[in-house]
Amino acid sequence: MIVRIEKYLEKLQQKPIRVQQNGFLMNQFFMEKMMYKIQNDTLNLRDETKETYLSLNLNQVYQVEIGENRMILFLDNDTEIQLSL
Repeated sequence: MIVRIEKYLEKLQQKPIRVQQNGFLMNQFFMEKMMYKIQNDTLNLRDETKETYLSLNLNQVYQVEIGENRMILFLDNDTEIQLSL
């Protein structure tokens, strides 16, 4: 699963993306130049131009849906994180 996530994130590298969180909290923000790093089962997304970031424990992800322009990560606590162009 981590390999699939990383393969999709490579396509988004240095591009503007929208990050949406749906669940017990709803949130949305934008990154102008997204960078990512996966280390110790933690996904770190960071905007190269601003101080916007997201850290996500990949052990909480139980399902991934990948489309052409978006990826949805389903987390254990009924939360969805969607990354899209």
